[in-house]
Amino acid sequence: MNIDLLAKQGAKKIYTNLAGRTYDEVLFKRKELYNIFASQKDEKNKRELVATIKDISYINDAFSNNNNITWFTMEQISSRIIWIVNDDYGTTDYSSLMSICKEKVSVLIVFGSKAQILKTTFDGIIHSILSVNDMNDAVVLASCVAQEKDIVLYSPANGNEEDIQIRGSEFCRAVNNL
Repeated sequence: MNIDLLAKQGAKKIYTNLAGRTYDEVLFKRKELYNIFASQKDEKNKRELVATIKDISYINDAFSNNNNITWFTMEQISSRIIWIVNDDYGTTDYSSLMSICKEKVSVLIVFGSKAQILKTTFDGIIHSILSVNDMNDAVVLASCVAQEKDIVLYSPANGNEEDIQIRGSEFCRAVNNL
């Protein structure tokens, strides 16, 4: 085979090769995007179903350490939500959650040293706002006010990465003690 014949064969295949590479790149990016937005049911503290007791589901979303993650979690839930939040920092602006809370949250259960900020922020938005002392009290109260098909959601919308495991374990332990 001479060099001219080899060059002609390569020119015919170059477009096929480029199209194949482009397709692979698009497919890879699509998979990457899907993995970002897909529900991560196997991950701890990230929209994790802890238990279903008397047709009430308890979801641990301790991973939600900002408003965007909490909003996304609430958006995925079609049932009535009893939202448990603890705030010891007082630095979070919860105003971006007001519209979704008005639509989906029936009861807000708050605790922590800055719980008053939550109560003030959601006063008039959520009809029932209840204060408790700790996570155990919050879960027990949530189980008392919840009705069939409700979701008890622990999604703090505040905190830092170090708190995720501790908060998630507290919620799971309290639910398992019901």
